[in-house]
Order: sequence, then C-alpha cells, then structure tokens
Amino acid sequence: MAERDRTRVTAEIAQRVLDGIDALVERLGAAYISEVPEYAALGEQVIAGEVQPVSRVIVAAFFDAVVAGREPRPSDVPDLEMMGRKRLGMGVPLEPMLHVYRIAARTTWDAVVAAARPGEEAALAELAGAWMEYMDRASSVAANAYLEASHERLRRVDARRGALLESILAAADETDVAAVAVGMATTLADAYRPVVVRGDSAATRIDQLMAAAPSGTIGGFRSGAVVLLVPSTSFDASPIADVAERATVAVGDAAPAGPELRAEVTETQRLAEAADTLGTRGVIHGDAHVIERLLLADQRLRHRLLRTLIEPLKDADRGGVLMGTLESYVASGSIPETAKHLVVHANTVSYRLRRVREITGLDPRVPADAARLVVALAASRLDGGRPA
Repeated sequence: MAERDRTRVTAEIAQRVLDGIDALVERLGAAYISEVPEYAALGEQVIAGEVQPVSRVIVAAFFDAVVAGREPRPSDVPDLEMMGRKRLGMGVPLEPMLHVYRIAARTTWDAVVAAARPGEEAALAELAGAWMEYMDRASSVAANAYLEASHERLRRVDARRGALLESILAAADETDVAAVAVGMATTLADAYRPVVVRGDSAATRIDQLMAAAPSGTIGGFRSGAVVLLVPSTSFDASPIADVAERATVAVGDAAPAGPELRAEVTETQRLAEAADTLGTRGVIHGDAHVIERLLLADQRLRHRLLRTLIEPLKDADRGGVLMGTLESYVASGSIPETAKHLVVHANTVSYRLRRVREITGLDPRVPADAARLVVALAASRLDGGRPA
C-alpha cells in the first residue's frame, strides 16, 4: 500500500472509531468497573460523570489528530495534568489510575481493529505505534501530576502536623494550650503519652504509624524521629511497632500538655536515641537505658569519659581483651562467672582487671570505681565502640 493510500486509510479508520465513540466510552466505563475494584467503589454515577468524560476527551484528541493529519500529542488534551490531580482528590491510588489507562489503551485498540476493513490491515501497524506512544505519554503526564499533587498534599499535612506538635510542646501553661486548640481548630486531651519512633523507615511510614495509634493521636517529625502524642495513659504500643517493623519504639510517661509534656518528650527522645544507637528494636519503656540517656543529656561528661578512660584502655588493648573482660566482669561482679563466660582461667581475669586498674586508675573490684567504669563503658557504646 502506497504511503498516501496508507495515510488515507488510517484517517478513515480513525474516523470510524470517532463515529462509534459513544459505544466505546460505555465499554471503557464498564471495563473500569469490572477490572479495577477502586474504580468500582466510586460508583456508576461517578464513573459516568467524572471518569468516562475524561476517557472520551483523551481518545477523541488522538483520533481527531489522525483524521486531520497531525501528530497526536497529549498536550492537545486540555487539563490532562488536572485530571491526574483530580484522581488523587477522589482518593484513587496511583496504580489503579495507571491500570485504567492500560485498560483504555487495550479496549480502544480493540475498537480500532474492529473498525478496520478487509485489505486495510497494513495501516494498523503505524496506527498501533502512534496510539501506544500517545497513551504512554498521556499516562506519564497524569502520573507526574498525581505524584506532584500527592507530594504537595503530604508537605501540607506534614507542615500542619509539625505546627500542631510544636505548638503543644511550646505551650507555657493551660492558657497557651487552650489557645493552641482554638488556633489549630482541634480538641486537645488533658494529657498525652509520648511515643518516639526511630529507624530508617520511620519517616516514610508516619501515615501508617498515625493510623496504628489510638484515635486522637498527634504526630509529626522532630529531631530525626517520628514523635506521637497518644491521648491515653495506658495503651498497647505493639500495633505501632508492627508498622514500624525494625525500628525503635520508645514509650514515655503520660504528662499534661505544656512544659511537663515537653520535658517528657525530650526524655523519650533520648531513650529512643540511646536504644537506636545500641541496636535495641521494638517497644521499650521509660526505665530502659538510664545511664545512656544521662550521657546523652551531658555531652561534656560523655566526651570526658571517652577521653580519660576509654581511649587509654583501647590504646593499651589492641586485641580488645581488656575491654571485653571489663564488660563481662561489671555485668556479673564475679571473677569465676567472668572466667566461665570468657572461657579463660580465673587468674587471667584477675590479671586483666589489674591491668585495667593500672591504665585507668580505677579498680573494677571496688564498687565506687566500678560504677565510673560502667558509665564509661556506656559512653563507649554510644560512641559506637562496643567492647568485644
């Protein structure tokens, strides 16, 4: 078939599709409902009033261009980006929206093949390439608009969450708390229990974490973690931990909104930081990692212990045996138990403890000295230098 003849035949096929577009759009709507549960949930009225008109515009723009001898372009479709944004507003997830574009591409192509008459098959190859490219570009435009709108919405939601969280924590007294409730158009509880979630996936799961928390929970990002204020003095934190997966979930004590709550959130953040640094995962409560939390609150002391006790020990302990022996001994307070744990002779343990005393000036067998060494070892763990 000559090129001129092929172009003419292609335009004639396109016109036949346009002539039957009403029936095609009806088939598209029926396919969306039968194949995509999320679209079926919208209801036939929404499909007919919101979705099918969009499909008509997209399909008609392509075949109008073919009939006119122009290159079909998604830019010929007015407000295609707006359509992607609108699907987000309707609560349709991205993948079902893209699935609908694939259904539209397939069903419309079936209509094209049905519109071709015997002897016109040669024109279909060129038309197929143009149609698939057009739909691919159209779905990309809609998807990009959807994602952009989604990111904008998330930024707005996160900003409001953060503003509410910080406003509550900044409140100086009950009057300030009442003003926050009025200004943010929300109802505040008398007290909240802070939950701090730290981990690689915490920031990306704040919506799921909020959904897993009790009703009325306030949440936002703070100091590299997700902070949830739970309006309950007693609750099960395991659903939050399940959503957080391999994250640290630190649970503080209940406190009234204002300075007391701010102090409790700060303390719970220290607990979460200490636990995360030490590799503790799952739910932990306020009585855990006390020494590490004290060190996180006093950086000067922490660095001094590292400089005056831990670094000299490490410099003299290239193999790590002194640090390992000290860690095991302070955990039990018993030379025989330490020897059993390390599978060495008790005399070896005694020798190593004497070496610790010579290097640090502190005798692990004297309780007051042992207490300082325990704190120094905690500083080392926070610094990432866990004993062997």
